[in-house]
Amino acid sequence: MKKIFVLLSLLFLTSCSINFPLLNSSSNNTSSTTERFTSNQETTSSEGNSHSEIPSQIKLSQNKVTLYVNESIKVEAQLIPLNQMVEFVWSVKDNQIAEVNDGLITGKKEGNTTIYVSFNNLIGECEVNVIKKNENINGEINLFAMNDFHGSIIENDEELGFLKQGTFFKNKSEEDNTLILNSGDMWQGSIESNSNYGEFLTKAMNYIEFDSFTLGNHEFDWGKQYIINNRSLFDQITKYSTPFLGANIYNYDIESKTTLSHADDICEDYVIKDLENGLRVGIIGIIGENQITSISSQFADEFTFVDSLPIIKNLSDELRINKKCDVIILDGHASQEQISSEVTSTSSLSNKKYVDAVFCAHSHQYENVVINGVPFVQGASNGKSYSEIHLRVSNGNVSLISSSNHSNDNKEEIASITNYDTYLKDLYNEYVEKANVKGQEVLGYVNGFMSYSTSYNISVPKLVSKAMAQEAYNQGYEVDFAFTNQARSAIEQGNLTYANLYKSLPFDNEMIILEVNGSDIIRQSSKNTFYRACDKVVKSKEKYLIVVIDYLALHRNTDRNYNYFPSLNIIGKLTKNNVSIYNYRDMTADYIRKEKNIYTNQYSSYNKRYSLLS
Repeated sequence: MKKIFVLLSLLFLTSCSINFPLLNSSSNNTSSTTERFTSNQETTSSEGNSHSEIPSQIKLSQNKVTLYVNESIKVEAQLIPLNQMVEFVWSVKDNQIAEVNDGLITGKKEGNTTIYVSFNNLIGECEVNVIKKNENINGEINLFAMNDFHGSIIENDEELGFLKQGTFFKNKSEEDNTLILNSGDMWQGSIESNSNYGEFLTKAMNYIEFDSFTLGNHEFDWGKQYIINNRSLFDQITKYSTPFLGANIYNYDIESKTTLSHADDICEDYVIKDLENGLRVGIIGIIGENQITSISSQFADEFTFVDSLPIIKNLSDELRINKKCDVIILDGHASQEQISSEVTSTSSLSNKKYVDAVFCAHSHQYENVVINGVPFVQGASNGKSYSEIHLRVSNGNVSLISSSNHSNDNKEEIASITNYDTYLKDLYNEYVEKANVKGQEVLGYVNGFMSYSTSYNISVPKLVSKAMAQEAYNQGYEVDFAFTNQARSAIEQGNLTYANLYKSLPFDNEMIILEVNGSDIIRQSSKNTFYRACDKVVKSKEKYLIVVIDYLALHRNTDRNYNYFPSLNIIGKLTKNNVSIYNYRDMTADYIRKEKNIYTNQYSSYNKRYSLLS
C-alpha cells in the first residue's frame, strides 16, 4: 500500500497576470453535512494525456488519509473548473469508524471507511484509515531524492534522461516505507520542458507520486502564475497532486520593503506522510534566503525568502509535538553550506533533533556530509545522479543507516533501466514530439567548440553579446556595449539545432536598452561577458548606451536595490514584429540563421571587441 499524505492546508487558487514592470452513495450508517464554497476563478483544462486532463469534477485536497483515534484532519473540496457557488454534501460510509463535519474528519475507532463529497451528479471520495497510536513504533525509512533536474528530458552521455529517472522513481515510490522527494529547479532548462512551462514534468511528478517538491529559484523564472498553474494539476486516475513546499517563501511589498504573509497560493510549509510500518514523517521545504537575487527582479519583487532557521525550528516542534511525527526531513533548495548546522541540534521542547536528514540542492554539487549524525546529501544536477538516505527508528530514536549521492555508481541501477514505465513513455513521446516541431530546426553550422562559461576563451556568451549589439544597431540604437551572462551548456562543433541552442540559453530574458554611467560598465565588465561596439575609453562619470539582458539590467541585491547598473535610465527594449517577448535566445537564433556559419575564432578573447580600451 502506498503511503498517504496530509497537507497543512489546501488554499484555493487566485488568478493573476504577469507583467514586465517599468517597461510597458451512502449506506444506512451514512451521516452527512454540507459546505458552501465561493470562487470566481476560471480554470482552463489541460490538453494531453488522460492522466492529467481536468474535466468538470470534484477535487479533494486528500484522497487518502490516515489518522489516529480521536484525531481530526481537514479535507478541502473544490469544483474544477471553479466558476460558481457550490454547496457540497459530505457523508461517511461507516460513521462508527469516522465522522465528517464540513470536511473535518475525526477518527472514532480503528478501521477503514470512505468519505464521500458530492455536488449534483459529481462525487469525490477519500479513503480513511483510522489507527491506534503506538508510542514505540520501530522501523526503517527509505528516502530517495532528485534535485536541479533542469528539464533534462533527453538522455545523453552524462545525463540519464527523463525515461530512466522517471521509471526509477516510479518504481521506488511503489515500495513500502519509501518517500520520494524533489529539491527544486525541476522545470527550467530545455525546450522539451520550457515550451510547456513545466506542465510535462509536473504531470510526471503527479503520476510518480513525489511526496514533496520544494520550489527552487528557477521555478520562478516565468512568474508566479505558472507555479499556480502547475500546482493545480493532478493525476486524473489517482487524483494525486504533488505537494509544493516553501516554508520560508513570503509575499513582499517592494515599495515599502515589507515582508507580508506566507505565499500560501504557491506552496505549503510542510507535508506529513504516514508509512506502512506506522511511522509518521514530516517534510519541511525551504529555499536559500539569498536566492531571491537569482531570479529576474520583475518576478522576484513580490516575494522574499526569509531566514529559514527559526522557521525550521518552529515547524519541527509543531510536527513532533502536535502532529506526532516520528521523523523530520528537511527538503531544501540550498547547498549544505547554505543550511545552518543548528538544524541538527536538539530542541528544548521536543528533546529531539530539529531534523533527522537533509536533502540539498542549488549548487549542483555532489554532497554527502554527516553533521551530528544528520546526513546532508545532494546529487549534482541535470539528472546525472540521485540521492539516497536510509534511517532507522528504534524506541523513538532516529539513527542513520546509510546515505549516498551515487556520484561514482549512478550508472549501476538507473542506467540499466530499459523497460520504461508505459505511461511515462507515452507522456515523453507526446511532449518531445511537440517540442521537436521547432527544436529540430538546424539554425546553422558551428565550426568548433564553444564553452558556456563567460571566462572561457571561445564561448557562447561572446556570440550572444555580439549578436545583441548587432540587433540593437539594426533597431536604431547606437549602443556602445552589449552585456550578457554565462550560458547553461556548451555548444559542440557541427550543425546547431534550435533545441541545442535552447539548452544553452534556456531563459526568456528580454534585452533592455539602458543609459548608464561608465563606472557601472567598468564594474560589470569583470563579472559578465560584454561586446564593445564603440571605440571609446570608458570614463566613470560619462554616460553610455548599452543593451543588456533584463536579469542583469534590473538585478537587485538582498536589500532589494538595483546593484548591477544602479545608475540605469531605461530607454527601451529590443522587439520583433508579431512577437510578444523577443528574448535573447531567439535573437541569437535569428543571428545564426542569417550568418549560417559560425566561425568560433570570431568569438574569442583575442578579439579586442571583448575587452575595454585603456
